[in-house]
Amino acid sequence: MKAVILAGGKGTRVRPLTYLLPKPMVPIVERPIMSFLLDLLKKHDFNEVIVTVGYMANTIEDHYKNGADYGMQIAYSLEGKLEEGEIVPVGLGSAGGLKKVQDYSKFFDEPFLVICGDALIDLDFTAAMEFHKKNGATATVICKEVPKDEVYKYGVVVTDENNKVLSFQEKPKVEEAKSNIINTGIYIFNPEVFDYIPDDGEFDIGGELLPLLVEKGEPFYATAPEFQWVDVGSTRDFYDANIMLVNQEINDVKPYGKEIAPGIWAGINCDINLDEVELTAPLYFGSSVRLEKGAKVVGPSMIGSGSIIKANAIVTESVVLGYTKISSHAHIEKKIIAGKYIINPFGSSIDIEESDMSFLVDDARKEEGAISEEQKEIMEMIQNISELATNR
Repeated sequence: MKAVILAGGKGTRVRPLTYLLPKPMVPIVERPIMSFLLDLLKKHDFNEVIVTVGYMANTIEDHYKNGADYGMQIAYSLEGKLEEGEIVPVGLGSAGGLKKVQDYSKFFDEPFLVICGDALIDLDFTAAMEFHKKNGATATVICKEVPKDEVYKYGVVVTDENNKVLSFQEKPKVEEAKSNIINTGIYIFNPEVFDYIPDDGEFDIGGELLPLLVEKGEPFYATAPEFQWVDVGSTRDFYDANIMLVNQEINDVKPYGKEIAPGIWAGINCDINLDEVELTAPLYFGSSVRLEKGAKVVGPSMIGSGSIIKANAIVTESVVLGYTKISSHAHIEKKIIAGKYIINPFGSSIDIEESDMSFLVDDARKEEGAISEEQKEIMEMIQNISELATNR
C-alpha cells in the first residue's frame, strides 16, 4: 500500500530545536520522530512511501535514503527550489504537495494514507483502511475524542449518525464547539480527490480541501478509534514526549539499550559507576555517556549519547541531547539542552554562546580550557548554593 508523510514545514513552534534539525528528525529518546512512523507503516504493509520535503530536505533524504534499511521503498518530493546551492522551501500547502506528486507520475492509483511527520501514534492503519473502503469513501479523516475543555486547540469535526462529515470548526470556543471530536491530521484519500485540488498555488488539506469535499457532497467520513496520539508541535510537546518515553508511557515503546538498574537504561561504552553517582529512575543514558564522581541525575531524564555529566553536577527531569557537557556543580532542572541552546520547555531559550555560558554547559567534544576568575566566582557561588540546599 501507499502512504505520504508530510515533512516539509519549518516547525517554527519547535524552535530553536528546528534551527538544528527539520521537525520530523527531532529525536525522541535519540530516535527521529519519523522513524517511529516508518516502523508503524511497515507493520501495516505500507511499503511505498512518499515524503514531501522542503526545509532542511537534505537532512531527511540523507538519513532515510531509498528506504532499504526499513524494508520499504521511499521517495521524496521537493517543495522548494535550488538557489546558489541552497534549497529554498516554496510552500504548496499540504494538498498542493500531494498534487505535485500526482502530476509528476500518477503515483496514487489506489486509496492512500496521508500523515504528518511530527506525531507519535499507534493507530491501527489496517482497520482505518477497511473503514474507508467499507464506506466507499472518497476521503476519510482520522479523528480523536478529546475532553470538551480542550477543543479550542484543534479543528473540530461534525458528523451525522453514520459518521459522514457535515462540517468543521477551526479552534472554536469551548462553549461554541459542536463536537469534541477533533482532526488529527491523518487522512485516507482515493485518487479522485485530485479533481478538487487546483494545479497551481498553495492549497491546504484541512482548511480548503476538506470543506470543499463536504460542499461538493463527496462521500467523506470520519472515524475516531482508540489510539495514542502524541503531537510534537512545540518545545513543550518535545519535552513531554521524551519524558513519556522514558516513563514507558508510549505504547509498545521501551528505551533502547540495557537496563543497568531498575528503570535505568543505558547504551554501550558508558562510564557510569553506580557506587559513585546518585541516580533516581526512570533514566535513559545513550551510548558513551560519562558520569563523574558525585554526579546526580534525577528522573525522568534523558541524557544523549556522548554526553558528560561532571563531578557534583545535578540534572533533574531534563532532556539533554547528545555530546553535551554539564559542568561541575551546575544544576539543570526541567530543561532541554540542545546544541548551543538551553531551552525552557514552555518556550523561552538561551543561546549558550551568545550568553557566554559555555563554562556551565558546552559541547562534550571540546577540549577543556582554563576558566576566567569571574567564571570561577560564579562556579563557587553555584557550589555554595548547592551545598546550602543539600544541608537543608
